[in-house]
Amino acid sequence: MNISHNFFIYFKNNEPLIYNFKTKEEYSVRKEYLKTLVDYSKSSIENTDFERIVEDFIKTDILTLKNNKETPYLNYYAHIFHNITKDTSVSMSESTEEEWASTYLEICERVQKKEFPERGSIEDFDTVHKLPNPNKIEVELYDTLKKRKTIREFEKNKTELNKLSNLLYYTFGYIHGEEEDYLPFKRRSSPSGGCLQIIEPYIAIFNVEGIENGIYWYEPNTHSICKVSNHFNYQNLRECLAGQFFGNDCSFGIFYVANLEVLAWKYKTSRNYKVVFLEAGHFSQTSQLVATSISLDTWVTGAFKDSDIEKHCKLDGISKIPVFFTAYGKGKFSHMHTAMKKKLEEKKQKKNIL
Repeated sequence: MNISHNFFIYFKNNEPLIYNFKTKEEYSVRKEYLKTLVDYSKSSIENTDFERIVEDFIKTDILTLKNNKETPYLNYYAHIFHNITKDTSVSMSESTEEEWASTYLEICERVQKKEFPERGSIEDFDTVHKLPNPNKIEVELYDTLKKRKTIREFEKNKTELNKLSNLLYYTFGYIHGEEEDYLPFKRRSSPSGGCLQIIEPYIAIFNVEGIENGIYWYEPNTHSICKVSNHFNYQNLRECLAGQFFGNDCSFGIFYVANLEVLAWKYKTSRNYKVVFLEAGHFSQTSQLVATSISLDTWVTGAFKDSDIEKHCKLDGISKIPVFFTAYGKGKFSHMHTAMKKKLEEKKQKKNIL
């Protein structure tokens, strides 16, 4: 019998609780259950007096004489995550600049000795579309910033292939080419932790000129999209987005997927998980500005059902995970979707009647 890896035990108001982070279920635990878990564990049993145990627990701040309970503004598990990832960067504030630089270079040399994870290539796919060369974008930044708005209602519209090409290239392509100082890495238009470029776009195509429906992975070296799966419709999208319908009728959407294998190649601390969401935010913002500059409207969300996206994008949910989504197309700007407006109006009318 093995003890599952999918839970942890914590204490709240002196009550032991087990949280299964796979099923998202929490259980209160009686002492005899805790003892049974210990009996199943490989912990060695030694005769230690009770007072010594309490003393050791006090020294390690597991038992405390004061009440150190904190009331988080977010839920308890977000609070745990924040503290687990807090202050985990190695501090070298007392070192000189020369010492800091030397130590950092030593770390980089150690990392380079490990083989860099393969990202995949077009040879792994049966259907590959080489995208047309991108057009040069000549739009004033100020105008783009002013025009960028989040819409919530798309209209059926076929997007030109060159617009998809432009969006993918200027957001996720290697626009700098090969730069000797950065090899073997290639930079993109958004900042990336360690220049690792962990965000990979999986594109859900609904209505794009010359491209059949399905989900595609973007390969930046050849500026191509590779088909991952067929027959992905708007109902599938709604299921992936936890019922949200604001992406209906978009021309295409992008699932921002983080390659954790690449991230872990260089960064090992728990804090590296924060980099995932920061980088997704960088690329999302760049993507929206590029979209606006080529007359595409956008809607974004971080609320979705991860497991459904993993299924359609054929992700294992371990080395690659979805972290964000953006829809693109043509639509009308409004702070509220027509269906939401209608429901709100019904509520107002009902309230007036009462």
